Amino acid sequence: MCRITVKSIIFPVLLLICFSCSRSKELEKDASVIANAMCRSIEIMNKLKAASSEDTMSINNLQTSYHDLQKEMENLYSDFRKKYEKRMNDPQFNKDFSNELRKAILNCPFLSKEDREKYAKEIN
Repeated sequence: MCRITVKSIIFPVLLLICFSCSRSKELEKDASVIANAMCRSIEIMNKLKAASSEDTMSINNLQTSYHDLQKEMENLYSDFRKKYEKRMNDPQFNKDFSNELRKAILNCPFLSKEDREKYAKEIN
């Protein structure tokens, strides 16, 4: 005879909750790393916009930094896609990642007021 007890139900549920919490923290961490790179990109673009057109040395250095950052971001996204390959087509996963990315980007001091308001508004 099969006996279902409260203990036999609670333990698997607790394991599932712990597992999903650790997955959530991992996704939050990964989103934060990507948001940090995005923030640095915004910073460089702001500096490029503010640079004097006569200051070719600064412009060249900023363009090089931006190019290097683009490569870094490509690697981050590639690693992200590999890590979450099995979940990339899951709409809930994409929604969760998007939400975590928006929360993380709000820590960027280089966001415009408009972008900050937009991202804050879009957080679920």
